[in-house]
Amino acid sequence: MKYKYLLYIPLLTIISCNKPDQRNSATPKRSVTLASVKNQNGKEISWKGFVNGKTPVFIHYQIDGDIIVGEITYLNTKNKLPITLIGTLEADHSYRILEFEKSGNITGVITGKPTEGNFKGSWFSPKTRKELVLDLVKKDTALVSKEIETKREDLFGRYHYQYSEAGYQGDLEIKKLPDSKAVFGITSVTGDPGRNIAQIDDDTISLTTTNFTYKLPDTDDCEFKVKFYKGFAVVQYTQGVCSGQFGMNATIEGIYLKTK
Repeated sequence: MKYKYLLYIPLLTIISCNKPDQRNSATPKRSVTLASVKNQNGKEISWKGFVNGKTPVFIHYQIDGDIIVGEITYLNTKNKLPITLIGTLEADHSYRILEFEKSGNITGVITGKPTEGNFKGSWFSPKTRKELVLDLVKKDTALVSKEIETKREDLFGRYHYQYSEAGYQGDLEIKKLPDSKAVFGITSVTGDPGRNIAQIDDDTISLTTTNFTYKLPDTDDCEFKVKFYKGFAVVQYTQGVCSGQFGMNATIEGIYLKTK
């Protein structure tokens, strides 16, 4: 097993020591507990309203423990195709939801704290770095929640996320081996102009369920959990942020969409 503590992309001359902008990071504002508590009634939560007071949208989702899974539809588009939403429920019950293209590119970040009948927050574009007002009203739309749990035999493959070409990016790959074993690796980089790296080189693990916990060898507290869902995976630290183990501001934590 090999692992890298700190790498720099060539030509990088100056690295900022400022705290990374969390709106353009793969890391949730806090680590959440990966529970498995489903909606009691099996129904979606639905909202309708506007982005920036101009763009009409319809959003629906389910909450599974601290994971939010659903779709957003821009109602002013010709085909009105739904876009995947995956996010986390924070400690203060606020939301941080990512808008995913099929490639794993994140086109929007929704944040806010819904009340009983309203959802007021913001919509942020990782590409343009513009932040717009989100104003939604709850709707009584009868949608049944889709199954988001996966099976062990279906989780193998490649997972990816990126906050536009210039933003944070990450890749996770896991391959099946005989005797309930698997080999996995993770690589993530920070955004431009200086791309620092966080990397877990390929290592073999025991995998009998749809999640595993991994501790970086020769460290005291660099440990993380990987949980697989139907179509995506969530990587979260269990004992802090593995300080000093990776490049400056680089992290393996995040939501990765299955792309292959």
